[in-house]
Amino acid sequence: MLFVKMNGLGNDYLFIDGEKVPENQLKYLETHIKELAPRISDRHFGVGGDGVVIIYASRSQDAEMLIFNADGSLGKTCGNALRCVGRYLSLKHPGKRYFRVGTSSGVSEITVSEESVEATLSKAVFLGKKEGAYFVNVGNPHAVIVSESLSDTNFSLAEEMTRVYDVNAELVRPESDNSFTMRVSERGSGETLACGSGAAAAAAVLNKLGLKKFPMTGRLKGGELTIDINSGGVLSISGAAEINYTGEIDIFRYGQIKRQLF
Repeated sequence: MLFVKMNGLGNDYLFIDGEKVPENQLKYLETHIKELAPRISDRHFGVGGDGVVIIYASRSQDAEMLIFNADGSLGKTCGNALRCVGRYLSLKHPGKRYFRVGTSSGVSEITVSEESVEATLSKAVFLGKKEGAYFVNVGNPHAVIVSESLSDTNFSLAEEMTRVYDVNAELVRPESDNSFTMRVSERGSGETLACGSGAAAAAAVLNKLGLKKFPMTGRLKGGELTIDINSGGVLSISGAAEINYTGEIDIFRYGQIKRQLF
């Protein structure tokens, strides 16, 4: 099965284009995804990544996608995976720079340039505060903890939020300029280098608290994202999205992986 390995600020996934692989292989992957996603995502014995994304043709959009976390669970949306899909579609359809891509939580509008990829998410829905965390939904659920320290001790609180409430959890430190630094615990994947929807959730909380204004910069372990909001309240994220390489994996006899430069 052919795949493309891509990352948005180090938030990396293995992408399968449903139009580029045999139907029997795609059906096998879909049927056994809970078993295969963890093995494929393993950084020692698999391809390595934060999960697996399947891209499908769509009658109403430019494409649709399903996101599976590293543990095989289904994700509703992923800002960085969306931006990677935008980058992939721009190469698949040369000259086209605007795409609409459907996810389990709605449709994202994606704009691609040479330097970055921008993707819309949704309006932020604030769900209240509990145990020091602000709960907000931006297409998927998040718990945002605002803190002066991103220490491992404090980050363990975010990891506990993920475990107890089944949410992505962000530990966020506001900076002196119009920016913030963040660590993220993603459900189904653990700590990742970046989380696009998490950065959007963090920005929405900081704005609501009166600490920052849009547009703002989110500094994550894998790089920087710009987070903005339109007149209708829809959040968007923009930053680098790159193709690492293409390769082939035998999902029927897993373990034989061929890698090559894109």
